[in-house]
Amino acid sequence: MGLMDRMKKAAEGAQAMTSKVGVGATQGQMDLANRAQALMKEGVDTPAHIDSMTPTGNTDTPGGSEHIIELTVAPTGAAAYQVSTNQYIYPSAPFAQGDDVTVKVLPSDPNTVMIFGKA
Repeated sequence: MGLMDRMKKAAEGAQAMTSKVGVGATQGQMDLANRAQALMKEGVDTPAHIDSMTPTGNTDTPGGSEHIIELTVAPTGAAAYQVSTNQYIYPSAPFAQGDDVTVKVLPSDPNTVMIFGKA
């Protein structure tokens, strides 16, 4: 078996292993990253309250765990409203049910929100 054959076999083995395990971000994680990027560019800081947090069981490589988060968003000069969002929460920046937080809200879609810090 020549060098090229051995390299081809190694590449096929690596591809088989990664197809079983998965490499890189999931589509859901990519969607969250794109949402965060849009909110960083266009989002408006708005006070909110965490009404509930439910873990989904999903985790990522940096150690975050995904949660479905129910929030009451209280924009200045407008009526408060409820929204549900998913977000990864990290041990270095923990949030919990009952916390008052600052979310970024996309002006073109007030239901697109993400927690960006404690109030």
